[in-house]
Order: sequence, then structure tokens, then C-alpha cells
Amino acid sequence: MSKSLVEIQGFKELQTKLKKLGNDKDKRKEVLKILGKVANPTVKAAKQLAPVSKKTHLQKRKGQRFGTYVTPGTGRKSIGKKTMRRAKNPTVYVSPRSVKRADGWYLRQFVIKGTKKIKSNPFIDKAYQQTKGLVTSDAEKKVARYIQKQINRLSK
Repeated sequence: MSKSLVEIQGFKELQTKLKKLGNDKDKRKEVLKILGKVANPTVKAAKQLAPVSKKTHLQKRKGQRFGTYVTPGTGRKSIGKKTMRRAKNPTVYVSPRSVKRADGWYLRQFVIKGTKKIKSNPFIDKAYQQTKGLVTSDAEKKVARYIQKQINRLSK
């Protein structure tokens, strides 16, 4: 019935070039690199907001005879970036991890979520809210720059 009034020249060529950008693994690696760099301010903010105990304390279960001594700041040291490998879209999370130097188990289980006796402290959410605008705008710019670089490489 109605004719399209706007006709874009070169749109089909652009679509074919975008499809030729490379296989998904290369694109995924680049996007993960960009997201990893962009997540650094959130990691710093989360480490600043993470609670730290005043002194070394013994951590053990109820009825257990022996426990382990936990030094202050291990939870703060455990906060870092984690890439989600099995996700369809490239994703980077900022959360307490469990590594040899610092175990973030206690932060993940009790501090962030809380229990009956321990009030929850969602410091990761607060850190995300502080850096939200900066992270999204920076990520958009870097992804756009990467796509433009790939298009320029293909147009040669």
C-alpha cells in the first residue's frame, strides 16, 4: 500500500561486513576484555564499602572444638571480577570469590544476605549504584570503538 520514503544506500553491504566480523569466540573475548576493564571502578568501590572486623577472630561451627583464625580484611581481598563462561552473552560479575589468598565465603553467605541475628549489608549493590552511570557509558564507548575498528579493518 505505502511506499517506503527512506532508502538507505549501503545498508546491505554493512550487514554483510558485520556478519564477517569474525567468529563468535573472537567477539566474545574482546567484549569480555572491555567489560573487565570497565568493571574496575566497581571493584574498587566494593572493596572500600566492604566491612572489616577490628581484630583476628576464631571462626567455627556450633559444637565444633577447633576452628580457624580469620585475619581482618580477607573478605575485602576476596572481592574481584568473575567472567561467566557458560552464559550466552559475555558477562562479568563483581563479587567475593574463594581463592587461596582470601576466602569470600563468609561475605557471600552471611554479610551480604544476612541471617536472623546478622543484619544484611548489601555493599555490592551500593558499589554498583555508585559506579552505574560511569560503567555503562564507558562500556558503550569502548564497544562502539571496537565495532568501528572491525568495520574499518574489513572495508580495506
